[in-house]
Amino acid sequence: MAKILIIEDDDGLREVLATFLREVGHVVVEASDGLEGMECMDREPFDLIIVDVMLPYVSGIGLVKLSKERSPELPVICITGYGNSPEKLAQEEHADRVLSKPFDLKELAGAVEALLAHP
Repeated sequence: MAKILIIEDDDGLREVLATFLREVGHVVVEASDGLEGMECMDREPFDLIIVDVMLPYVSGIGLVKLSKERSPELPVICITGYGNSPEKLAQEEHADRVLSKPFDLKELAGAVEALLAHP
């Protein structure tokens, strides 16, 4: 399947997302903050990135912008628990999907599969 980078500072949520995506057949790399996520992006290519909007060190919005500057076709899903302002910022930086926390894993799976099917 696909190689997915998850950048999320909530250890429990990151673990749930990674376990779920691995169970459906994806290869998953995890990062616990924006800086670590940026280092992962520098080291290896990914088919899709899932990034929390609010992260320590480097914001999720900054990571969306960076990933889209490097690879405009790379799908990015932003996840946020902070309402409309971060969501609007994510969309302005061309995030492909924005999911508001809490979201259902089926909703995430649908977004992942749709984005991977239509590069």
